[in-house]
Formats: sequence, C-alpha cells, structure tokens
Amino acid sequence: MAFRLSIVLTLLATVLVAPFAFQPAGAKRKLHGAPANRLVIITPHNESIQAEFGHAFTVHMRENYNREIFVDWRQPGGTTEIARFLRSEYSSRFETLWTRETGLPFTYAVRDAFTNGKLDPPVTKEGIVDESTELDPEAKARRLFIGSDIGVGIDLFFGGGAYDFERQASSGFLVARDRSGRFGPGALAEEKPDWFSDAVMPEAVSGEPFRDADFRWVGTVLSAFGICYNSDVLARLGIEEIPQTWSALEDPRLFGQIALADPTKSGSTTKAFEMLVQERIQTIQRERGLAEAEAIRAGWDEAMRLILRISANSRYFTDSAAKVPRDVAMGDAAVGMCIDFYGRTFNELFRDPKTGESRVHFVMPRGGTSIGADPIGMLRGAPQPELAHRFIEFVLSPEGQKLWNYRPGAEGGPVRFALRRPPIRKDFYVAANLPAMTDPEVNPYEITAGFTYHPEWTGPLFAALRFVIRGACMDPHEEQLAAWKTLIAAGLPADGVARFENVDPISHEQVVSEIAPGLRGADKVAQVRMARELAETYRAHYREIARDYGAEK
Repeated sequence: MAFRLSIVLTLLATVLVAPFAFQPAGAKRKLHGAPANRLVIITPHNESIQAEFGHAFTVHMRENYNREIFVDWRQPGGTTEIARFLRSEYSSRFETLWTRETGLPFTYAVRDAFTNGKLDPPVTKEGIVDESTELDPEAKARRLFIGSDIGVGIDLFFGGGAYDFERQASSGFLVARDRSGRFGPGALAEEKPDWFSDAVMPEAVSGEPFRDADFRWVGTVLSAFGICYNSDVLARLGIEEIPQTWSALEDPRLFGQIALADPTKSGSTTKAFEMLVQERIQTIQRERGLAEAEAIRAGWDEAMRLILRISANSRYFTDSAAKVPRDVAMGDAAVGMCIDFYGRTFNELFRDPKTGESRVHFVMPRGGTSIGADPIGMLRGAPQPELAHRFIEFVLSPEGQKLWNYRPGAEGGPVRFALRRPPIRKDFYVAANLPAMTDPEVNPYEITAGFTYHPEWTGPLFAALRFVIRGACMDPHEEQLAAWKTLIAAGLPADGVARFENVDPISHEQVVSEIAPGLRGADKVAQVRMARELAETYRAHYREIARDYGAEK
C-alpha cells in the first residue's frame, strides 16, 4: 500500500513540475529578452495541459515557421478568478484612456458602462465604429472602449466554459480579430471555412454552443459532467449500486462522503449543477406531461430540494475542483461531482498495472448531462496577435487535437501525460485514430445524443444558481449538516424531511423575480445584503430543525 501511495505521489509531483520540464532552452532569456517571441496565455487548465500544449506548440513553430518562441502561462485560479482579474485590469487601463480622451471623471456609472454589451454603438459594414452620433457619458464610454485597442499584456484566454467566454465576449474583452483584421478566430474561420462546417466543428450540438456566432471565441475540446466514485469506499459503506443518476447522491448512507467544489469559484461545477436542474425539468415534463413553463418552475424547485439533500451529504465545498476526484481516489470521500477528464485522469493514475482495474471510476448520469465546449479566445489588445492566431490554429488543427486524447508516446500524441479529453473535431472520431486513443470507446457526439440542453431554461439564471447554492448550502453548511444528521438519527421522519426541503426562499418564482434581477443590478451593497439575508434565513432554518428533532430523539 505504501509503495502504491509513493507511486501516486510521484506521479502527482511530476504533473506539478511538468511545465518546467518542458521549457525550451533559454526560456528565461526569451521571457525577459525577446518579447516578440513570447505568447502570453491566461488559463484555468492544469499543468499537464499547459506542459503538453506549450511543448508541442514550440516544436510546431520551430519546424513550420523556423521561429523559437516561448509560451508564458498565467493561472490566477479558475474561470471566476480569471474573469475578475481581466475586469480589474481592463478597468484600470480604460480609466487612463477615458480621462485622457474625455477629461471627464471616471465615475461608477462609466466603470459599469464600458463593459455593457447592451450599449454597443452602431458599426459600419466594414467594422468601423460609427462616431457621428452624440452620446451620453455611459454610451460614450462603451463606444470609446469598443473602438480602442487597449490591452492587458495577455494574448489568449484558453479553457473554461462557454458561459464564461460569452460573458467576456459581451464585455468586449474578447475579439474576433485584431485591429489589422488579419488575426484572430474570425480571420481563421475565413481562412479555413471547412473546419467550421457541421461535419467538423458544428456551431452547436444538443443545445450547447460550440462557438460564438461572431467568432469571438471557439471551442477547442469537449467536456461532460458527472460522478466520480471510489468502488472500495462504496463497498465499505454497503452500497452495491453504481451511482448513475444525480439523485443517487441523496442517499443518506453517503452522509459525510460526498466531495463538492465551490460553484462560485468553478464554472465547471456550476455547469454540473445546471445539468442537474435541466435533468429535473426534463424528467418532470416527460413524466407529468406539464406545459414547458410549468415544468420549468416545478423542475427548478425539485432540483433545489435535491441540491439541499446532496449538499447535506457533502464533506465540504472546496475551492479547487481538482481536489474532488483526488479525495475520492484517496478514499477521503466515496463520490463527487466533477468534470469528465478529472475523473478519467484519476482512473488512470490508480489503475493496477497487473489487473488493469482501478478503484476510481467516472460515470455520466443517465439523461443528465450534455457535452459542452472548452473555448479559446483572443483578448482585446493582444500584444502578439499573429502568434495568438497561430496557437488557435494549432489547437484546432488535426495535429493539435491529437494531444487531447492520444496516448503518451503515440505518434503525434503528448510526450508524457495522457490528457484524456474528447477533441471537438467530429472528424477525429474515425477508425484510423482509435488504436492511439486513450479512450477509444468515448465518442461524446454519440453518448449525449439523447439529452438536449435548453439554454433558455437556466442560462439566464446561471449566476443566480451559484448565488442560491452559496446562500442555502455553503454559508450555513455547518448548520445544514447538523440538521441532516439529526434527521437521519431520527429515522428521516417525513415531516422533518419536508421542513428541511423548504425551498421557498430559492424557488423559481423568487429567483426570477428577486434574486436574478438583484444580481444583474449595479448595487453591490444590496447584493451583499441579499446574500447575508439568504444565508441567515437558512442558518436559522437548519438550527430549528436540529433543535426540534434532536429534542424528540
């Protein structure tokens, strides 16, 4: 056992040092002395992805363009932290531009307006901002920003979810082309239109967008969301059934055994919870024959009740989505909600070389998930737009796509790490590639064919979903656990469970009428007050349940 643990720790340590192992000779000199050859990428992708794509792209540029380049990776955190960082950096630079160009004060209204896509100015057919119309300060701020080329010293945003990228595009941080019009995903789509056909990289699949309509971002690889579990721990708990549905996670035998990530820090975790909501809506609509609007309301409320029960079984909400499968693998949790490649990576790490078996497994919930795209986009004012263009082209090329799912050492595959991600190109899933693939049985276009994501149902409530999980589950988590533990000890009385599942403060009606509009507003103080009030409401709610049913026991 100690020997196996040593091997695992060695593998994990290798992942951490991988980017340094793959740095080209003279990297430090290039980083500081040759900025024209430095590509700066901000990303939530892990070190293995950074290492393999950084290494492969430097080799690609050397062999095809006779250029020595350096990839400078920036990883301030997950997509939420990246979004905050970009907004802060662009805001700081735009403040300088605004005061210099207008001589007007940089007010809170101007700060909010320059990233407001609803204030986009008229644009000519040549893509030039129409400056003939007299505008108020807020509209003027947006026009000045959209017509500018201010940057933050970063070329590309690589990895995350479509929701986060759409927000960056709407804010104006992502662009289809640089100022010359020659570089960027929009220019690449003109160069290689066959790449963006339905037969290769469709615009959307099962309701999920795979690229922006204006090519401000494009998907590069696919993701699905599901459940990772440790078969040894489940056996110890006396659970024989494989958790193949989201509702399996409400089993009280899993109390203290579920690992969850903080959805306010992880876009992928929020997406997993959104899939749970979508599954409930579709199931209720199918089973009860309800009209769509009624099914959405009932499905949302039922999903909230399920989320309360799953949260009550959880050990924690971690800041790091990667901690979930790691703790499941080490036996510190029985199951967890995670993105597919995390689950498959730990399945690989804990595979017995003699038997080929692993105690860590990943399942996509039946009828409960779709496939989504992890995008890439070029940032406004990218210092090296031509090099950024080449990287986007490389990642989407057949050559770059092989890195996602080829075995290490296979011709055209990664050097050291199996990334275990399903490529976005449909023409990758052909017989010729199967022998070299790490997951030849996984074709996401076929696996999720029976599930359709309806963005209009939950997309506008994505931020609200994060908010209610934090207020009803995360902030009062200690009290929630105590209440659920008390109910389990009391034999889960029906009236007690019904009280525990009270979702009136986070019902669909409340979210649509109060919470979501409040989050979209500019009053940050009001948002903080709303969050505090929701947490206090549920904290008191759980304390009452623990008191009442604890006394009965």
